[in-house]
Amino acid sequence: MKQVINAMHLPNPSIPHPSARRVAKRLVATIASALLASQSGATALGQTDDFNDGNDDGWSRIDLSGAGLSAASYTFPADGHGGQAYRVKASPPPVPDAGPARVMMMREPAYTRFVTAADFLAWDATVDQAVGVLSLVDPVGLGVANGYTMNYNVLQQTLQINEITQEAPTTIAESAIALNPMAKPCRFVFSGYGGNLLGQVFALPDTNNPVASVVATDATHTSGKSGLLIFSRADAVAYTATNSLADGTFDNYQASAPAAGSLRAVAVTLSPYPNAVVGVIPAVIQAAILDRETEVDLASIALSVDGQAIPSSAITLESGVTMPGNSDAFPGVTVTCAQPTTTLPGAHTVRLTFSDTVGGAQTNEWTFTYATLLSANAHPAGSGATPGFNARLVQAPSGTDLANSLARAELQLAPNPPASLVSFTTNALVSVINFSQKNTNDESYTPDGSFGDDQNFPGIDPAVQTDPNDFAMEILTYLELEAGNYTFGVICDDGFQLRSGAAFTDTNATVLGVQASGTYNGTFDFIVESAGLYPFRLVWFERGGGAHVEWFNVDRTTSERTLINAPDCPIKAYATLVTPSLGVESAPNLTPGAFSAESGAQIDSAAKTITITKKGDQRFYRLTSSASVRITSVVAQGDSVVLRYE
Repeated sequence: MKQVINAMHLPNPSIPHPSARRVAKRLVATIASALLASQSGATALGQTDDFNDGNDDGWSRIDLSGAGLSAASYTFPADGHGGQAYRVKASPPPVPDAGPARVMMMREPAYTRFVTAADFLAWDATVDQAVGVLSLVDPVGLGVANGYTMNYNVLQQTLQINEITQEAPTTIAESAIALNPMAKPCRFVFSGYGGNLLGQVFALPDTNNPVASVVATDATHTSGKSGLLIFSRADAVAYTATNSLADGTFDNYQASAPAAGSLRAVAVTLSPYPNAVVGVIPAVIQAAILDRETEVDLASIALSVDGQAIPSSAITLESGVTMPGNSDAFPGVTVTCAQPTTTLPGAHTVRLTFSDTVGGAQTNEWTFTYATLLSANAHPAGSGATPGFNARLVQAPSGTDLANSLARAELQLAPNPPASLVSFTTNALVSVINFSQKNTNDESYTPDGSFGDDQNFPGIDPAVQTDPNDFAMEILTYLELEAGNYTFGVICDDGFQLRSGAAFTDTNATVLGVQASGTYNGTFDFIVESAGLYPFRLVWFERGGGAHVEWFNVDRTTSERTLINAPDCPIKAYATLVTPSLGVESAPNLTPGAFSAESGAQIDSAAKTITITKKGDQRFYRLTSSASVRITSVVAQGDSVVLRYE
């Protein structure tokens, strides 16, 4: 089944294209035994390269120098594990006829059956590029390459298998997954035999439980070489733009020819995927096992959650494996836990075991957690001051044509954004999040989304800018919540991200909902540990065309939707908090009545520090406050003592 889903941006057919970025390091022996054994059983080991020798001897570099243009750069940075990795960077070509920036790195020999794998450490999430591995490529060269690529589209956050003919790609399998190799390096594994193709991504160091898979059947190409690739996905009009580059770092490359009959039935979908933060309460436990050269033994399938065996009566087995992007099912079985799972905070462990027709037992064990707002991040209930939301909007100059991505929006909203991304910025205090770029005074006006009474975006007059483009908005607020489970929703054009953590700037905040590129209309669940006011940050962005965003609460009993902070919504928003009264007392000892106020204390509420004149070599300090606070450190600095609190 060769099903066309979409086409990637096509290069000039006279010159090739590829993709890659950075990669984490593990021992080659580990890859050979753990990675390939898990994929294919017995294998005939082919090539491996951990790049620790600081060169790419044995590799063929195919870049724009083959068309008489400048070569890409090839370097061997530290891999973070005492060795070296392989970084390949392709700059935008000087002329658009060259096609997009791209590089293929290929190795001998040719395969008819293959397992091709590589680790990835990082990639530039702000540029529209793809990274991946190549297999069955023949011939190899600019504008003539035929074969298959398993690649990840960085801005679109999609994993794909593409069939390429003279470098023109046709997507035959696609699955959405958010990958961040800078936070957790990942391993790509691409395998195939007789027209059956399987691509999988593992979050290292776990090489047994895939976080995403793509499956396709296509026998267009039957023999060829394996390798690595990077390529810019820029449109033809932007091939030469400064940000139309491709930059990737790889490590621990391996290719081999698996023995006939050794590609066994394998789990291709685990849901929730390993280490996922789940936004559906209760979670649906499901796994898909793909038949390959062996078939799964249905009678052997067993499932447990948090150590409790799920009875067979509560396990549903459905023939076939349906993968995103392919309407027809592949051979295998889909396993579903038919009973509700726990809805408690914390990590939950799922264990799947099964055997195949050759009798070999396999185990997949993985964990997931529900999106949870932690008690430690809550401000006291009742501490809200100014009702509403702080909204900041930034717009790029007209005609900029920015990327349609969350990464671009974050760059635009950064404290010191590139001047090219900002023509104006504005701030506003708003009561609800229900914005549209439409002119509400126009006779033909119809509301966007689910709610009427649309507001205009801060700083944008629809009578002046009839089609405003390339802007982003940051919305900050504290929501007063009770302990329990919640459902929020967003309807927007284009994308968004909603997160909550210890502060608005918390880089480790829990992501509750996200659409990294394109439009969204959906809901997501989360758990609140204890009552209080929690900081929320909503980022919304627009590229072109329509523009609107709504943020609402869903009653989990009645399913009624209300805009957050609207008069009929139980959830209230506050742009600011009540400033708690804060004082500090000290004493030379802990005898009763020894503490007295430090009248000269200098309190910096933004930095959360208190500076006091030093009084001797021993002193005890305590805080007085209308809110819950505690001293986290005491540091002597010359004649002063600095207390830090939270």
